[in-house]
Parts: sequence; structure tokens; C-alpha cells
Amino acid sequence: MMGTVTVLLLLLGLHVAVTERIPTAIRSLAAQGALLALLPCLASPRPIWRAAGLGLATVAVKSIAIPLILTRAVSRLEIKRETESLVSTKTSILLTGVLALSAFVACARFGLSGRDQLGAAAGLTLLFSGLLMMTTRVKAITQVIGFVVLENGIFLFGAASGSEFTLPIELGIFLDLFVAVFLMGILMLKIQRTFTHMDVRKIHTLKD
Repeated sequence: MMGTVTVLLLLLGLHVAVTERIPTAIRSLAAQGALLALLPCLASPRPIWRAAGLGLATVAVKSIAIPLILTRAVSRLEIKRETESLVSTKTSILLTGVLALSAFVACARFGLSGRDQLGAAAGLTLLFSGLLMMTTRVKAITQVIGFVVLENGIFLFGAASGSEFTLPIELGIFLDLFVAVFLMGILMLKIQRTFTHMDVRKIHTLKD
């Protein structure tokens, strides 16, 4: 079961990284959040109440709150596609594939095997894919999506490596992520109202 969830998380992350359709990417992000909610119950021997609490928090933040904020921002900004990027779609797919391969090779060299290797490699792949989105996309909203994918990768890597965090710390991390995305959503609306575009390459035109 854990392996199936990990593979689905990996495929959804790769889809988000290469798609140009922003609403589709947000839906995949919501599905990824729902799958991440299963990890506390599958990957850790922690008490069931802690696993259930973390799972519910994951659904609330990653599968409901953040996608709703991003969907509202897309609706308000009337943005449907990432029409521009620093690299072409084919190049993006190629780079994502190279990063995924590098993650699996790295985890194999670390001596991991079986489910741990798959989970750690998938987590690193999501992390790298998120970084790629943040550095190659020109619209602020797709960079925010990349930020969330990156954080999902860290979550998956931590679950696969068996890292044990206390519930308050885990909930604090989710709260930080939610606040960050919420503030980014407000910032995107402000940028759109001021510049009538979301191309972050043109933000350098700001002057005192």
C-alpha cells in the first residue's frame, strides 16, 4: 500500500511539474495532499491518534485550504495557462526526468533499499521538481505551486526516512506553509493590480 501511494505521489508531482494548465496543476496538487494524508498511518508506528490528527491536518491544509486559495487567485487573475517559461516544455520534461533519475541513483548510493529507497527517491524528485518550477516559471502563481510541491517532497522524504516529529511541530510546519501560501496569494493579487501581469521578470521595474 505504501509503495502504491508513493508511486502515485511521484506521478502527480511530475505531472504538476510539466503541465502548462494551471487549474489542472492545482487539482493534481489537491490529490497529492490527500495521498500525503495517508502517509502518517502507513509509514510510522506512532499512536493512532497522532497519525489521525496529522492526517486530518494534512487534508485540511494541503488538499483543501491551499488549493482553494490558489483556485481563487487563478479565478481573480484570470490565468489559465503558463504561456511563458524560461525553458520549453520539452526541456522541462527532460530536466524533470534527469532530476528524477539523479534522485533514484543518489538514494541507491546511500544504501537505501526497497520501500525506503522508493519513498526517499520520490521525495527528492518532488523537491527537485518544485525547485525547477520555482526557477524556470515566470508567473508568480506557478512558482507558488512549485513551492508547495517542494514542501510535499520534504514531507514524503521525512515519512520515508522514518523521521519522528512531535505532533505540535508537524502542525506548526503546516501552519507556516498555509500562512506562506496565503500571503503569496495576497501578493499575487497586489502585483496583478499594479502591473496588470504576473510575469516576475518584470518586477525589477519597481522604483522608489
